[in-house]
Amino acid sequence: AALGCFRLKQQVLVGHDVYVYKVDCNCDATALAAATSENAVGLLDPASLSMVRRLEGHGDGIEDVTFFQSSPFCLASCSRDGSARLWDLRASEPCTRVFELKTDEAFSCSVGRGDAALACGAANKVHLFDVGQGKRLTVYKDTHTDTVNHVRFHPVDTSKLLSGSMDNLIALLDTNEAKEDQALLGIIPNEECVQSFNLVGPDRNTLCSVSTTDQVRIWGLGEADFGTRRAEFLGIRENPLLAREDSLGYVVSTFYDEPSSQVFLLAGSGEDSTGSRLLALFRVALPEAEPVATFELPVPGEGPLGLTGHSGLVRSAICLPGGAVLTAGEDGHICAWREEGSSDAAAAAAAEGAAFGLEPTAFGAR
Repeated sequence: AALGCFRLKQQVLVGHDVYVYKVDCNCDATALAAATSENAVGLLDPASLSMVRRLEGHGDGIEDVTFFQSSPFCLASCSRDGSARLWDLRASEPCTRVFELKTDEAFSCSVGRGDAALACGAANKVHLFDVGQGKRLTVYKDTHTDTVNHVRFHPVDTSKLLSGSMDNLIALLDTNEAKEDQALLGIIPNEECVQSFNLVGPDRNTLCSVSTTDQVRIWGLGEADFGTRRAEFLGIRENPLLAREDSLGYVVSTFYDEPSSQVFLLAGSGEDSTGSRLLALFRVALPEAEPVATFELPVPGEGPLGLTGHSGLVRSAICLPGGAVLTAGEDGHICAWREEGSSDAAAAAAAEGAAFGLEPTAFGAR
């Protein structure tokens, strides 16, 4: 079957010699936040990708940025400086709270419990803070035995917190329980160090884990299928579409295709002799993932001038309402891609032959 195509539509340079580690979209798709290596959170307009504001205050690179689940004006960030910060975009002084984690680096943060709590992964611990009172609620210090790389509150059952660690485990915690042994509801043995995970699908009851070796596993999160491995894809680094002579393919993120109820995997290629890199979308199906779309530059003579795509490793990707895919990476660029044949949200919804209907990354955003 012919591969689909996502065409590059917009591109912005956040800064020269700047890494963009993470992008996130708020719940009503009116703002984007970018975690950067220059110690600031960049705020962008999703329509134009223009930089609207910089949130400054961290003393080192920002590892993670995440909007509140129901407030489009509030977000959290965490940094290599060992702190997390809360921001309110309506305020003239946007930083409303600073939480010191007493560690070298904070790798991941998430807001949940009806936007009343902030969770941070730092060293092998998960810290839980009260957003309103600014105080520490608890520290889960025995759940993991190695660095916690990723934490996320569940967007539907918002008192449930998931954490993924270098100890190969993904833990599910009930933050209503004060004692750690009672809070631990379940463990998913990932078999490989957990770099990150996404929650996708209806009610977000499917977990897609990515290991530090770019192995992808799909797990059930429902009451009936918690910890059930639904699929796995272990060969992305050597995939012939992605591997280059001196560098291997890698996983960027996972998406959920609503029409087909299937998990899709966004992956990047190694660098070729000209310095260029490919992005491709794969359908994760047993026994192996199959490519379904590539990401291409504009057709010569069409679209804005100067769109070059990514020249560095892509570190983050999200899907916006209407189907646009945003990517960000180590070249300092944020790029917006849209499925060939769809020009905007209305056209995307009505596009004849649109092959994909990717679920927006922000839960509830339409």
